[in-house]
Amino acid sequence: MRPEFRFPKSTVLLMSVIFGGVIVAMREASAVQAKYGSASDSMWHTFPGFAGWTFAFALVTVAIVWVILFALGRTGVHRLANIQPGLKQK
Repeated sequence: MRPEFRFPKSTVLLMSVIFGGVIVAMREASAVQAKYGSASDSMWHTFPGFAGWTFAFALVTVAIVWVILFALGRTGVHRLANIQPGLKQK
């Protein structure tokens, strides 16, 4: 057994962010259920706003993760900068 980490240390931060997102989603779901659960009318009029906020949250999350990975040098862009055309790579 080697005493090294199996995962990057940033994994803990990213998993915490995901866990926080799950908790927020559960709280919002219970609020929606409490507000519209017994009502007989449709709640489809709230879907466009929900879809927009979900897309915006996903976009911001992806941007943050990409910035973190870019700062750590793990996106592949840094390796592409070292390629020399015409020479064989080992």
